[in-house]
Amino acid sequence: MKKISFLLLIAIVAVTGFLVTSCKKEATETNMIIRRWTLETKTLAGLNVATDCEKLSVWNFKSDGTYAIYDTCDKTQTGTWKLAADAKTLTLDDITAYAVIESTISTLVIEMQVGGIGLTRWSFN
Repeated sequence: MKKISFLLLIAIVAVTGFLVTSCKKEATETNMIIRRWTLETKTLAGLNVATDCEKLSVWNFKSDGTYAIYDTCDKTQTGTWKLAADAKTLTLDDITAYAVIESTISTLVIEMQVGGIGLTRWSFN
């Protein structure tokens, strides 16, 4: 009986450790997104397709789940954002979903299939 209790205790500790680690990873991934990102490139088939207004635009993701995109033509877009639990999908306004290709402290790369146009990639620093 003592052996079963000991094994059960070990299993509970292992599961708890796994859950804590998973939560910390999710929080870390989300924290990587929270900041002001400056658009470096917007590419389609390897060609930079950013408009004059989009060049050097700033995408500001805030910790309260809101965002603001400021372009260089003084147009602002605001809304809400969320990062999927696996940190592979960034969704704006519960509508637009971007695949997260890279997310580090200094780089954010997202991409999305745009209708019949093709795969568009946004790179930020």
